[in-house]
Amino acid sequence: MGKKAKRRAVLRIEVPFTSDPPVLTSAELGLPRLLRRPAASFAMDVTVVDAADGRLLRDGVVVAHRVVGGIGEWYLSAARWAPHLPVECTRPLGSSGDLPEEMARRLRPLIRGAVLGPIAALRCHRDEWALRDAAGETVAVVRDERVTVRHGGVATARYREITVTPEKRGVTKAQREFLIAAGLAVNGTVVDTFPTLQERLGAPATGLTNFPVPQQVTPDASLEDFVSTVFAGHLLAIATAELERRRVESDDVAATNALLWAFGKDLRGLAPVLEPGWREATERLLRDLPWASQAELEPALPEVLNALVGGARAPRLGDLSRRPAAILIDRAQHAGQILAERCRALTEQAPDEQWAAARLAAEQLSVAATVAVPLSPRVLGAMVRRLDGIVAALHGCEFGASATIPELAGLSPEQAYQQGVDAERRRSRVAVRRADFIERWPRVVRRARRQLKKARKK
Repeated sequence: MGKKAKRRAVLRIEVPFTSDPPVLTSAELGLPRLLRRPAASFAMDVTVVDAADGRLLRDGVVVAHRVVGGIGEWYLSAARWAPHLPVECTRPLGSSGDLPEEMARRLRPLIRGAVLGPIAALRCHRDEWALRDAAGETVAVVRDERVTVRHGGVATARYREITVTPEKRGVTKAQREFLIAAGLAVNGTVVDTFPTLQERLGAPATGLTNFPVPQQVTPDASLEDFVSTVFAGHLLAIATAELERRRVESDDVAATNALLWAFGKDLRGLAPVLEPGWREATERLLRDLPWASQAELEPALPEVLNALVGGARAPRLGDLSRRPAAILIDRAQHAGQILAERCRALTEQAPDEQWAAARLAAEQLSVAATVAVPLSPRVLGAMVRRLDGIVAALHGCEFGASATIPELAGLSPEQAYQQGVDAERRRSRVAVRRADFIERWPRVVRRARRQLKKARKK
């Protein structure tokens, strides 16, 4: 820290609740006067609002109702989720006394259907002072806060925090040492940061967050750690997208639909290792994808997020939880063998069902490989991109409706002729694509299987 930064550094002192105020004036050091600032000194009653399990506080969000001088307001602090939620903001207290609809709407992805209510009450006495030099200039602002915490009407904690904030020119080294000594003289403790509100309140506010930051997956990760990381990534992405959509007041749910679809794909990719009951219940939550509007999405989203919260914290893997995550690559290798066998049996004259079966095998391999990408991002990522091309090519090799005789009833001779010409052209194009695929598929599929083996070795 540079010299200027040290002069301006904030000084924080934890002081016993009942201690006398520290003596912060010293004429010899150029700090002769301490003047109270009445406008910034007040008593405040705070009611902290959260779900019974403290989910908002555990996720870095403080929602509170504050009353100062008989005037109430709602307070929101969510620095962790900035810029999608405000670092700090206040809203006037409405006639109903309920949380403002704007705040409630923006917080819904984090509330996830829970009922909010008061979980703690704080009584805060704040005194603010201006520490001045001999010329009457303010050298620093001193804030002395005494707080009593109550749960269920019973006082459970009391604490006192004194903060000395130097003005622009800062304080000298001697002045800073004097201020520290003054705090120590009343049994204070100098700290770098004060405990958070969550730490002051205690359990459940100090529990683990519901939105853990996904960790880097190592090649030797257990299946439990890997699946937790996968679900944590989806959870954070979906919640963040929804918070941002609400911030900009958009009704477009396309981005959320895309993220939910990606989660569903990984859910299918993990099907062989997840407990069937949990997986099927979660898949049912996604059965109406894509949702056409916010009104359709709103009722379903909390349940999906709750499922992901549980999956990220403790994935349902049964006896497989301690197995290495690399078994997912083994599953992909098996899917690659099935694709190779089905492609090997293809001919230009094969029925549509046979080509469709090959396409489904390619799609299944894509699903199995996609979920395993974090285990070998470069190798498996490249393979998944090639698989997208294989799936598209196989889809183009299906005759579909062009394999049936066109319906000619009610058509003029000219229209019937044109229908026949168009159908024949479509069949010709499919025949060309089939021949092309049969000529080049062995090379493409062999390369994909080599990439799977390479990823497994790593």
